[in-house]
Amino acid sequence: MTIPIPLYLQPFAANVQQLDEVESQIQLRSSTGNVKFDIWYFGNLLPINGETLPFITGSTTKIVAKDPLTTEEILLFDGTIHGYDALFCDEYTQEQRVNRPLQKYNMPSTEVVLSFFYNIDYDEEVDDYEVDEQGNVQLINGETADWETIKRNGYDAFAFYFKNKDATLLAFAQEELA
Repeated sequence: MTIPIPLYLQPFAANVQQLDEVESQIQLRSSTGNVKFDIWYFGNLLPINGETLPFITGSTTKIVAKDPLTTEEILLFDGTIHGYDALFCDEYTQEQRVNRPLQKYNMPSTEVVLSFFYNIDYDEEVDDYEVDEQGNVQLINGETADWETIKRNGYDAFAFYFKNKDATLLAFAQEELA
């Protein structure tokens, strides 16, 4: 059985784990094997009672991890193209997709752990989607994607964490997407 993780993050996934029936988790690593990153984002910071760090949030949120040693950038999440809502519910203009300057999240370089939640049984609900003769699914933006891409990139929630010095995970972004 393949553990579901977003296809676009597969080259950067280490320690891939299936935590339960719906949650998959990876540790991020750069293409050169580095595991410490700076986080850059477009969106809002929302303080949450009981949470150590404010959450990065917003409908057009974009979160990028940058390897401080090589400056390689890894797109972790783009609210205009990733997750169930971006694939099937919410439309965005070209301006909303392009004009999103990133700013650095106020946290030193650290390890990053990403959790993705897959509560939608796409195979059981295949009749609910427009599927063409080649097996591609019609997306809200007019594009199409193959079924495997939909199942892996159409996650319905995520939680992103920094790993602090004692290996405790501190959330910095968390969204429900369906």
